[in-house]
Amino acid sequence: MKHMCLLVGFLICSIIFLVGCSRQAELAQGWTQPVKVAESSESLNDPLLLRKRHDTILALQWRSDMEARYFVRRNANNSSSWNEVPLTGVARGYWWAYPAIDQSSDRVFFDQGYMEADELKMSFLVGHMTGGVAVQDVMERKLVADKKTLFGETSPGVRLNEPGTRDYPELGVGIIGNSDLNIPYCLAAVTVTSHSEDGPFHNGVFHSSDSGTTWRIERISDFAAWLPSICKTKAYYYFFAVKNYQRDLWFSRKSAENGSWTAPEVVTKTFCNSALYWRYVATAENDTVHVCWLDRRHEKTRRNQVYPNRENYEVAYCHRKDSDAGWSKDIILSEGLLYTYSPTMSVEGDKVVVAWAGVQTAPDWHKEHAPNDVYYVTSNDSGKTWTKPLKVTDGVKDGITSGAPQVMLLNGVIYLSYIQGKISYKEESHGLVKLNQPPWPIYYQQRPFPD
Repeated sequence: MKHMCLLVGFLICSIIFLVGCSRQAELAQGWTQPVKVAESSESLNDPLLLRKRHDTILALQWRSDMEARYFVRRNANNSSSWNEVPLTGVARGYWWAYPAIDQSSDRVFFDQGYMEADELKMSFLVGHMTGGVAVQDVMERKLVADKKTLFGETSPGVRLNEPGTRDYPELGVGIIGNSDLNIPYCLAAVTVTSHSEDGPFHNGVFHSSDSGTTWRIERISDFAAWLPSICKTKAYYYFFAVKNYQRDLWFSRKSAENGSWTAPEVVTKTFCNSALYWRYVATAENDTVHVCWLDRRHEKTRRNQVYPNRENYEVAYCHRKDSDAGWSKDIILSEGLLYTYSPTMSVEGDKVVVAWAGVQTAPDWHKEHAPNDVYYVTSNDSGKTWTKPLKVTDGVKDGITSGAPQVMLLNGVIYLSYIQGKISYKEESHGLVKLNQPPWPIYYQQRPFPD
Protein backbone atom coordinates (compact mmCIF):
# COMPACT_ATOMS: atom_id res chain seq x y z
CA MET A 1 0.00 0.00 0.00
CA LYS A 2 2.85 2.34 0.90
CA HIS A 3 4.55 1.71 -2.47
CA MET A 4 1.24 2.26 -4.26
CA CYS A 5 0.83 5.66 -2.55
CA LEU A 6 4.38 6.62 -3.50
CA LEU A 7 3.72 5.59 -7.10
CA VAL A 8 0.48 7.59 -7.25
CA GLY A 9 2.22 10.58 -5.72
CA PHE A 10 5.06 10.29 -8.24
CA LEU A 11 2.62 10.12 -11.15
CA ILE A 12 0.68 13.17 -9.90
CA CYS A 13 3.87 15.20 -9.51
CA SER A 14 5.01 14.09 -12.98
CA ILE A 15 1.70 15.16 -14.50
CA ILE A 16 1.90 18.55 -12.76
CA PHE A 17 5.47 18.97 -13.93
CA LEU A 18 4.59 18.07 -17.52
CA VAL A 19 1.59 20.39 -17.54
CA GLY A 20 3.75 23.17 -16.16
CA CYS A 21 6.37 22.56 -18.83
CA SER A 22 3.74 22.56 -21.57
CA ARG A 23 2.65 26.00 -20.45
CA GLN A 24 6.10 27.56 -20.58
CA ALA A 25 5.97 30.84 -22.48
CA GLU A 26 7.40 30.61 -25.97
CA LEU A 27 10.47 32.55 -27.03
CA ALA A 28 9.27 35.00 -29.66
CA GLN A 29 10.67 34.91 -33.18
CA GLY A 30 11.22 37.79 -35.57
CA TRP A 31 13.16 40.14 -33.29
CA THR A 32 16.45 41.64 -34.43
CA GLN A 33 19.56 40.83 -32.46
CA PRO A 34 20.12 43.01 -29.36
CA VAL A 35 22.15 46.16 -29.97
CA LYS A 36 23.68 48.11 -27.10
CA VAL A 37 22.58 51.76 -27.09
CA ALA A 38 23.80 53.04 -23.71
CA GLU A 39 24.40 52.02 -20.09
CA SER A 40 22.32 52.48 -16.98
CA SER A 41 23.69 54.48 -14.07
CA GLU A 42 23.44 51.39 -11.85
CA SER A 43 21.68 48.05 -12.51
CA LEU A 44 18.06 48.89 -13.52
CA ASN A 45 18.31 52.61 -12.75
CA ASP A 46 17.82 55.27 -15.46
CA PRO A 47 16.40 53.32 -18.43
CA LEU A 48 15.79 54.85 -21.83
CA LEU A 49 12.44 56.63 -22.25
CA LEU A 50 11.17 56.18 -25.82
CA ARG A 51 9.33 59.05 -27.48
CA LYS A 52 7.93 59.40 -30.99
CA ARG A 53 8.55 62.35 -33.28
CA HIS A 54 7.39 61.93 -36.88
CA ASP A 55 9.51 59.06 -38.31
CA THR A 56 12.07 59.36 -35.54
CA ILE A 57 12.42 57.52 -32.26
CA LEU A 58 13.90 59.60 -29.44
CA ALA A 59 15.46 57.69 -26.56
CA LEU A 60 15.86 59.93 -23.51
CA GLN A 61 17.93 58.99 -20.49
CA TRP A 62 17.55 60.99 -17.31
CA ARG A 63 20.76 62.22 -15.68
CA SER A 64 21.49 64.16 -12.51
CA ASP A 65 20.62 67.85 -12.18
CA MET A 66 17.42 67.29 -14.24
CA GLU A 67 19.39 66.90 -17.48
CA ALA A 68 19.14 64.02 -19.96
CA ARG A 69 20.97 62.32 -22.80
CA TYR A 70 19.22 62.18 -26.18
CA PHE A 71 19.65 59.30 -28.63
CA VAL A 72 18.05 59.42 -32.09
CA ARG A 73 17.13 56.66 -34.52
CA ARG A 74 15.40 57.58 -37.75
CA ASN A 75 12.91 55.07 -39.13
CA ALA A 76 14.08 55.77 -42.67
CA ASN A 77 17.50 54.45 -41.72
CA ASN A 78 17.61 50.67 -42.21
CA SER A 79 20.53 50.26 -39.85
CA SER A 80 20.08 49.59 -36.15
CA SER A 81 22.42 52.37 -35.06
CA TRP A 82 21.54 55.14 -32.67
CA ASN A 83 23.18 58.55 -32.61
CA GLU A 84 23.60 60.57 -29.44
CA VAL A 85 22.87 64.23 -30.08
CA PRO A 86 23.06 67.17 -27.68
CA LEU A 87 19.87 68.94 -26.67
CA THR A 88 20.31 72.66 -27.31
CA GLY A 89 18.15 75.68 -26.57
CA VAL A 90 16.89 74.40 -23.21
CA ALA A 91 18.36 75.91 -20.06
CA ARG A 92 19.48 73.86 -17.12
CA GLY A 93 16.94 73.54 -14.36
CA TYR A 94 14.19 72.17 -16.61
CA TRP A 95 13.23 68.50 -16.84
CA TRP A 96 15.04 67.58 -20.06
CA ALA A 97 13.78 63.98 -20.06
CA TYR A 98 10.06 64.82 -20.04
CA PRO A 99 9.21 67.20 -22.90
CA ALA A 100 5.69 67.59 -24.28
CA ILE A 101 5.88 67.21 -28.07
CA ASP A 102 3.23 68.21 -30.64
CA GLN A 103 3.62 65.78 -33.54
CA SER A 104 1.83 68.03 -36.02
CA SER A 105 3.64 71.33 -35.41
CA ASP A 106 6.96 70.33 -33.73
CA ARG A 107 6.11 72.63 -30.84
CA VAL A 108 7.52 71.47 -27.51
CA PHE A 109 7.59 72.63 -23.93
CA PHE A 110 9.63 71.79 -20.85
CA ASP A 111 8.61 72.55 -17.27
CA GLN A 112 9.87 72.78 -13.71
CA GLY A 113 8.40 74.00 -10.46
CA TYR A 114 8.71 74.21 -6.70
CA MET A 115 6.98 75.58 -3.60
CA GLU A 116 8.81 78.09 -1.45
CA ALA A 117 7.75 80.88 0.92
CA ASP A 118 4.13 79.71 0.57
CA GLU A 119 4.10 80.20 -3.19
CA LEU A 120 3.97 77.75 -6.06
CA LYS A 121 6.43 78.87 -8.73
CA MET A 122 6.26 77.20 -12.14
CA SER A 123 8.40 77.91 -15.22
CA PHE A 124 7.88 76.72 -18.79
CA LEU A 125 10.04 76.83 -21.89
CA VAL A 126 8.00 76.79 -25.11
CA GLY A 127 9.59 76.51 -28.56
CA HIS A 128 9.99 74.52 -31.79
CA MET A 129 12.14 71.39 -32.11
CA THR A 130 14.17 71.24 -35.33
CA GLY A 131 15.19 68.18 -37.35
CA GLY A 132 17.71 67.30 -34.67
CA VAL A 133 16.89 68.06 -31.05
CA ALA A 134 17.60 71.76 -31.09
CA VAL A 135 14.83 73.86 -29.57
CA GLN A 136 14.43 77.27 -31.25
CA ASP A 137 12.16 80.30 -30.92
CA VAL A 138 12.18 79.73 -27.17
CA MET A 139 9.83 81.64 -24.89
CA GLU A 140 9.94 81.33 -21.11
CA ARG A 141 6.60 81.55 -19.31
CA LYS A 142 5.77 81.74 -15.60
CA LEU A 143 2.96 80.72 -13.29
CA VAL A 144 2.94 81.88 -9.66
CA ALA A 145 0.16 80.97 -7.23
CA ASP A 146 -0.04 81.60 -3.48
CA LYS A 147 -1.64 79.41 -0.83
CA LYS A 148 -4.98 81.21 -0.97
CA THR A 149 -5.22 80.83 -4.73
CA LEU A 150 -4.70 77.10 -4.41
CA PHE A 151 -6.64 76.28 -1.23
CA GLY A 152 -8.79 79.29 -0.39
CA GLU A 153 -9.07 80.25 3.28
CA THR A 154 -7.19 77.81 5.51
CA SER A 155 -6.06 77.57 9.12
CA PRO A 156 -2.85 79.46 10.00
CA GLY A 157 -0.92 76.20 10.25
CA VAL A 158 -1.36 75.28 6.57
CA ARG A 159 1.79 75.91 4.53
CA LEU A 160 2.77 75.06 0.98
CA ASN A 161 6.17 74.12 2.35
CA GLU A 162 7.65 73.76 5.79
CA PRO A 163 9.38 76.97 6.93
CA GLY A 164 12.87 77.36 5.53
CA THR A 165 12.50 74.49 3.05
CA ARG A 166 11.62 74.03 -0.59
CA ASP A 167 9.07 71.42 -1.67
CA TYR A 168 7.94 70.22 -5.07
CA PRO A 169 4.66 69.37 -6.80
CA GLU A 170 4.50 66.06 -8.63
CA LEU A 171 4.23 66.79 -12.34
CA GLY A 172 3.26 64.38 -15.09
CA VAL A 173 4.36 64.69 -18.72
CA GLY A 174 2.29 67.43 -20.33
CA ILE A 175 0.59 67.54 -23.72
CA ILE A 176 0.71 70.33 -26.27
CA GLY A 177 -1.51 71.11 -29.25
CA ASN A 178 -0.81 74.32 -31.14
CA SER A 179 -1.12 77.01 -28.43
CA ASP A 180 -2.86 74.71 -25.91
CA LEU A 181 -0.66 73.53 -23.01
CA ASN A 182 -1.73 71.08 -20.27
CA ILE A 183 0.37 69.83 -17.34
CA PRO A 184 -1.08 67.32 -14.83
CA TYR A 185 -0.06 67.75 -11.20
CA CYS A 186 -0.55 66.41 -7.67
CA LEU A 187 0.24 68.86 -4.90
CA ALA A 188 0.43 68.31 -1.13
CA ALA A 189 0.59 71.18 1.36
CA VAL A 190 1.60 70.64 4.98
CA THR A 191 -0.24 71.44 8.19
CA VAL A 192 2.12 72.54 10.95
CA THR A 193 0.94 72.40 14.58
CA SER A 194 2.94 70.65 17.29
CA HIS A 195 4.04 68.40 14.44
CA SER A 196 3.71 68.32 10.66
CA GLU A 197 1.13 66.40 8.65
CA ASP A 198 0.61 66.16 4.91
CA GLY A 199 -2.44 67.97 3.57
CA PRO A 200 -4.53 69.59 2.35
CA PHE A 201 -4.17 68.28 -1.21
CA HIS A 202 -4.75 69.66 -4.67
CA ASN A 203 -4.79 67.62 -7.90
CA GLY A 204 -5.55 68.86 -11.38
CA VAL A 205 -4.19 70.46 -14.53
CA PHE A 206 -2.29 73.66 -15.26
CA HIS A 207 -3.89 74.82 -18.52
CA SER A 208 -2.99 77.59 -20.94
CA SER A 209 -4.76 78.29 -24.23
CA ASP A 210 -2.29 80.97 -25.37
CA SER A 211 1.13 79.24 -25.27
CA GLY A 212 1.68 80.02 -21.60
CA THR A 213 0.95 83.75 -21.57
CA THR A 214 -1.91 83.18 -19.14
CA TRP A 215 -2.74 80.15 -17.02
CA ARG A 216 -5.77 78.55 -15.43
CA ILE A 217 -5.48 76.14 -12.50
CA GLU A 218 -8.10 73.44 -13.04
CA ARG A 219 -8.70 71.62 -9.78
CA ILE A 220 -10.06 68.08 -10.06
CA SER A 221 -9.79 66.53 -6.57
CA ASP A 222 -8.64 67.29 -3.04
CA PHE A 223 -7.44 63.91 -1.70
CA ALA A 224 -3.90 62.55 -1.47
CA ALA A 225 -2.80 61.30 -4.88
CA TRP A 226 0.32 60.43 -6.85
CA LEU A 227 1.49 59.70 -10.41
CA PRO A 228 -0.60 62.22 -12.38
CA SER A 229 -0.87 61.79 -16.15
CA ILE A 230 -2.91 63.28 -18.98
CA CYS A 231 -3.78 62.25 -22.53
CA LYS A 232 -6.22 63.39 -25.23
CA THR A 233 -8.54 61.47 -27.54
CA LYS A 234 -10.54 63.07 -30.35
CA ALA A 235 -13.21 64.40 -28.01
CA TYR A 236 -11.84 64.33 -24.43
CA TYR A 237 -8.94 65.07 -22.17
CA TYR A 238 -8.33 62.29 -19.61
CA PHE A 239 -6.60 62.80 -16.25
CA PHE A 240 -5.32 59.82 -14.21
CA ALA A 241 -3.71 59.46 -10.79
CA VAL A 242 -3.35 56.94 -7.96
CA LYS A 243 -5.24 57.52 -4.73
CA ASN A 244 -2.60 57.41 -2.03
CA TYR A 245 -4.16 55.33 0.73
CA GLN A 246 -6.80 53.20 -1.00
CA ARG A 247 -4.45 52.42 -3.90
CA ASP A 248 -7.21 53.12 -6.42
CA LEU A 249 -6.35 54.16 -9.95
CA TRP A 250 -8.85 56.88 -10.80
CA PHE A 251 -9.64 59.20 -13.68
CA SER A 252 -11.53 62.33 -14.67
CA ARG A 253 -12.27 63.66 -18.13
CA LYS A 254 -13.48 66.82 -19.80
CA SER A 255 -14.63 67.71 -23.27
CA ALA A 256 -11.94 69.01 -25.59
CA GLU A 257 -14.30 71.89 -26.34
CA ASN A 258 -13.61 73.81 -23.11
CA GLY A 259 -15.69 71.60 -20.85
CA SER A 260 -15.27 71.08 -17.11
CA TRP A 261 -13.67 68.07 -15.45
CA THR A 262 -15.99 65.30 -14.26
CA ALA A 263 -15.96 64.08 -10.66
CA PRO A 264 -13.19 61.48 -10.05
CA GLU A 265 -14.19 57.89 -10.81
CA VAL A 266 -12.35 54.63 -10.21
CA VAL A 267 -10.70 52.72 -13.06
CA THR A 268 -9.61 49.88 -10.76
CA LYS A 269 -9.59 49.21 -7.02
CA THR A 270 -6.85 46.57 -7.30
CA PHE A 271 -3.89 48.75 -8.27
CA CYS A 272 -0.66 47.35 -6.77
CA ASN A 273 -0.16 48.35 -3.14
CA SER A 274 3.63 48.69 -3.07
CA ALA A 275 4.99 52.14 -3.86
CA LEU A 276 8.17 50.45 -5.11
CA TYR A 277 6.24 49.08 -8.08
CA TRP A 278 3.56 51.71 -8.69
CA ARG A 279 3.25 51.72 -12.43
CA TYR A 280 0.53 52.38 -14.97
CA VAL A 281 0.43 53.68 -18.53
CA ALA A 282 -2.44 55.65 -20.08
CA THR A 283 -2.28 56.56 -23.75
CA ALA A 284 -4.83 57.81 -26.28
CA GLU A 285 -5.23 57.03 -29.96
CA ASN A 286 -8.05 58.44 -32.10
CA ASP A 287 -11.27 58.05 -30.06
CA THR A 288 -9.96 55.49 -27.53
CA VAL A 289 -7.93 55.71 -24.33
CA HIS A 290 -5.96 52.62 -23.29
CA VAL A 291 -4.73 51.89 -19.73
CA CYS A 292 -2.51 49.13 -18.34
CA TRP A 293 -1.25 48.76 -14.78
CA LEU A 294 0.25 46.45 -12.17
CA ASP A 295 -2.65 44.72 -10.43
CA ARG A 296 -2.90 43.04 -7.02
CA ARG A 297 -6.21 41.12 -7.30
CA HIS A 298 -4.45 37.73 -7.15
CA GLU A 299 -1.64 38.74 -4.82
CA LYS A 300 -0.53 35.96 -2.49
CA THR A 301 0.20 36.39 1.23
CA ARG A 302 2.84 34.91 3.50
CA ARG A 303 3.31 34.31 7.21
CA ASN A 304 5.14 37.53 7.96
CA GLN A 305 3.55 40.19 10.16
CA VAL A 306 5.77 42.97 8.83
CA TYR A 307 5.55 42.11 5.11
CA PRO A 308 2.47 39.88 4.72
CA ASN A 309 1.96 40.57 1.00
CA ARG A 310 4.08 38.72 -1.52
CA GLU A 311 3.98 41.50 -4.15
CA ASN A 312 3.37 39.10 -7.02
CA TYR A 313 1.52 41.52 -9.28
CA GLU A 314 0.00 41.00 -12.73
CA VAL A 315 -0.36 43.25 -15.77
CA ALA A 316 -3.98 44.29 -16.30
CA TYR A 317 -5.57 46.31 -19.12
CA CYS A 318 -8.79 48.07 -20.10
CA HIS A 319 -9.89 50.71 -22.61
CA ARG A 320 -12.66 53.20 -23.22
CA LYS A 321 -13.99 54.82 -26.38
CA ASP A 322 -15.28 58.38 -26.26
CA SER A 323 -18.79 57.12 -26.99
CA ASP A 324 -18.73 54.37 -24.31
CA ALA A 325 -20.67 54.73 -21.07
CA GLY A 326 -17.84 53.11 -19.10
CA TRP A 327 -14.61 51.15 -19.24
CA SER A 328 -14.25 47.79 -20.91
CA LYS A 329 -13.99 44.76 -18.65
CA ASP A 330 -10.36 44.66 -17.53
CA ILE A 331 -8.30 41.59 -18.35
CA ILE A 332 -5.02 40.08 -17.15
CA LEU A 333 -2.44 40.21 -19.95
CA SER A 334 0.34 38.42 -18.04
CA GLU A 335 -1.60 35.24 -17.29
CA GLY A 336 0.77 32.38 -16.48
CA LEU A 337 3.43 34.57 -14.84
CA LEU A 338 3.85 34.74 -11.08
CA TYR A 339 5.72 38.07 -10.93
CA THR A 340 5.56 41.06 -13.29
CA TYR A 341 7.16 44.52 -13.22
CA SER A 342 7.31 47.82 -15.16
CA PRO A 343 4.58 47.51 -17.81
CA THR A 344 4.98 49.71 -20.87
CA MET A 345 2.52 50.27 -23.73
CA SER A 346 2.30 51.87 -27.17
CA VAL A 347 -0.61 52.30 -29.58
CA GLU A 348 -0.76 53.02 -33.30
CA GLY A 349 -4.17 52.95 -34.94
CA ASP A 350 -5.80 49.66 -33.93
CA LYS A 351 -2.44 48.11 -33.03
CA VAL A 352 -1.50 47.87 -29.33
CA VAL A 353 1.62 46.38 -27.75
CA VAL A 354 2.28 45.92 -24.02
CA ALA A 355 5.61 44.72 -22.63
CA TRP A 356 6.88 44.08 -19.10
CA ALA A 357 9.56 42.26 -17.11
CA GLY A 358 8.68 39.15 -15.15
CA VAL A 359 9.06 35.46 -14.46
CA GLN A 360 6.72 32.49 -14.59
CA THR A 361 7.73 31.11 -11.22
CA ALA A 362 10.19 32.10 -8.50
CA PRO A 363 10.70 31.66 -4.75
CA ASP A 364 9.15 34.00 -2.21
CA TRP A 365 10.84 37.43 -1.83
CA HIS A 366 11.46 37.64 -5.57
CA LYS A 367 12.13 41.24 -6.66
CA GLU A 368 12.46 43.33 -9.79
CA HIS A 369 16.27 43.15 -9.66
CA ALA A 370 16.21 39.34 -9.46
CA PRO A 371 16.40 37.27 -12.67
CA ASN A 372 13.49 38.22 -14.96
CA ASP A 373 12.81 38.17 -18.69
CA VAL A 374 11.01 40.65 -20.96
CA TYR A 375 7.58 39.56 -22.23
CA TYR A 376 5.09 41.17 -24.58
CA VAL A 377 1.56 40.80 -25.97
CA THR A 378 -0.15 42.45 -28.93
CA SER A 379 -3.66 43.32 -30.07
CA ASN A 380 -4.67 44.27 -33.60
CA ASP A 381 -8.24 45.31 -32.75
CA SER A 382 -7.76 48.17 -30.26
CA GLY A 383 -7.48 45.94 -27.21
CA LYS A 384 -10.51 43.69 -27.73
CA THR A 385 -8.46 40.49 -28.15
CA TRP A 386 -4.85 39.69 -27.26
CA THR A 387 -2.10 37.24 -28.06
CA LYS A 388 -0.64 35.09 -25.32
CA PRO A 389 2.56 36.35 -23.61
CA LEU A 390 5.79 35.70 -25.52
CA LYS A 391 9.36 36.09 -24.29
CA VAL A 392 11.84 38.43 -25.94
CA THR A 393 14.77 37.51 -23.68
CA ASP A 394 15.70 34.13 -22.23
CA GLY A 395 18.15 34.80 -19.42
CA VAL A 396 16.39 33.70 -16.22
CA LYS A 397 17.80 30.19 -16.48
CA ASP A 398 21.29 31.74 -16.44
CA GLY A 399 20.59 34.12 -13.56
CA ILE A 400 20.34 37.19 -15.84
CA THR A 401 18.03 40.10 -15.11
CA SER A 402 16.22 41.89 -17.95
CA GLY A 403 14.10 44.80 -16.83
CA ALA A 404 12.83 48.37 -17.15
CA PRO A 405 11.48 47.81 -20.69
CA GLN A 406 10.22 50.60 -22.92
CA VAL A 407 8.20 49.95 -26.07
CA MET A 408 7.18 52.15 -28.99
CA LEU A 409 5.12 51.49 -32.14
CA LEU A 410 6.04 53.46 -35.24
CA ASN A 411 4.93 52.73 -38.81
CA GLY A 412 4.00 49.14 -38.00
CA VAL A 413 7.29 48.33 -36.24
CA ILE A 414 7.72 47.52 -32.53
CA TYR A 415 10.76 49.19 -30.98
CA LEU A 416 11.88 47.82 -27.61
CA SER A 417 14.61 48.81 -25.16
CA TYR A 418 15.52 47.17 -21.85
CA ILE A 419 18.34 46.95 -19.32
CA GLN A 420 20.12 43.64 -18.83
CA GLY A 421 22.71 42.43 -16.36
CA LYS A 422 23.54 40.03 -13.58
CA ILE A 423 23.45 40.82 -9.88
CA SER A 424 26.89 40.47 -8.32
CA TYR A 425 27.37 41.27 -4.66
CA LYS A 426 31.08 41.89 -4.14
CA GLU A 427 32.51 41.14 -0.71
CA GLU A 428 34.65 44.16 0.13
CA SER A 429 35.92 42.56 3.33
CA HIS A 430 34.92 39.72 5.58
CA GLY A 431 31.20 40.07 6.28
CA LEU A 432 30.91 43.37 4.34
CA VAL A 433 29.14 43.08 0.98
CA LYS A 434 28.91 45.93 -1.51
CA LEU A 435 25.25 46.24 -2.50
CA ASN A 436 25.64 48.83 -5.25
CA GLN A 437 25.74 47.37 -8.75
CA PRO A 438 27.77 48.61 -11.71
CA PRO A 439 26.15 50.11 -14.81
CA TRP A 440 24.37 47.56 -16.99
CA PRO A 441 24.03 47.73 -20.79
CA ILE A 442 20.78 49.01 -22.29
CA TYR A 443 19.78 47.03 -25.37
CA TYR A 444 17.46 47.73 -28.29
CA GLN A 445 15.57 45.30 -30.51
CA GLN A 446 12.80 45.66 -33.09
CA ARG A 447 10.38 43.56 -35.11
CA PRO A 448 7.38 44.09 -37.38
CA PHE A 449 4.02 44.14 -35.65
CA PRO A 450 2.68 40.58 -36.03
CA ASP A 451 -0.11 39.89 -38.53
